[in-house]
Amino acid sequence: MRAWVSHGAGLERLKLETRETPRPGPGQVLLRLRAASVALRDHKMALGAYGAGADASGRVLGGEGVGEVAALGPGVSGWVIGQRVSPLFIQGYTAERIAAQAIAATSLGGLQRDGCFAEFMLADAAALVEVPNHLSDAQAAALPFAGLTAWCALRSQRALRPGDWVVTQGSNGLMLLALQFALAAGARVIVTSKNDDKLARAQALGATRLINYQSRPDWAAAVHDITQGEGAALVLDPGGAQTIAQSLAALQPGGTCCVVGALGASPELGISLPLLLGHQLSVVGCNGGSLAAHRAMAAEVARACIEPVVEAVWPFEQLPEALAGAPKAEQFGKVALQIAE
Repeated sequence: MRAWVSHGAGLERLKLETRETPRPGPGQVLLRLRAASVALRDHKMALGAYGAGADASGRVLGGEGVGEVAALGPGVSGWVIGQRVSPLFIQGYTAERIAAQAIAATSLGGLQRDGCFAEFMLADAAALVEVPNHLSDAQAAALPFAGLTAWCALRSQRALRPGDWVVTQGSNGLMLLALQFALAAGARVIVTSKNDDKLARAQALGATRLINYQSRPDWAAAVHDITQGEGAALVLDPGGAQTIAQSLAALQPGGTCCVVGALGASPELGISLPLLLGHQLSVVGCNGGSLAAHRAMAAEVARACIEPVVEAVWPFEQLPEALAGAPKAEQFGKVALQIAE
């Protein structure tokens, strides 16, 4: 099989190599991968940007993918050859809770577990989810991390109620899936962006109201204007040092800010304690989710016929070029890698 293998920090050190196709052991399934998503996390992993010791040398990167069952390991049941499935992003997150060390040890395309930028991969049979039939491979590849993070963010404190105001920031795949999931739940969604063309495309997807934060830097005040002083029940924040203050200010008392990324150069976020305490706000982080959450999300995608937005699909051989564009965040939706037809 062919696989993109890291040989140290840098996109130029990703090499397309031929490896022996692995054989599934007990409790494992061999997947013939059809498509994978290309995300900022993959770019950072390739660059060794996750701190000292974050060297993925020898690893196959890629956290999100979709494939078909090619072989079953001894003792595996419940799956059939040819069935289209997605592997859970954190393979060990099959129970309600997970230990911290298991997150790092079982995250696909990380430092300890090979991922989806290959023609075949091994996955735990207990950590697979059937793919909704109406999705293309590129669309299905958007669900295991971006989709699941968006799904869990919308349920980080309580289930959304019809009429709730939700704010999403930007137009990457995660934020657009949050928009789609929130609308399906009956919520009203305010989308912020600095690009009017992207705002118009978000409106076409169903966004209730739009804010250009470049022309309205105090966009939290605009949220309160739109909601007639009520504020948002939930704001999804990309993890930017410049966004968190506005995210908190946009919330209604008792509201939740869910941080779904690490956009800023600094790992620290400046949070106003008087606002946090006085308005009894919640700030939570969301990064993927459990097997039960993934299955619930897939069921909702099927029920509501939600189609993740895919901006571009790259050939498998051009992964480094696809990864190079990830930090620019210029796309509307997800970028995918086509591995097999």
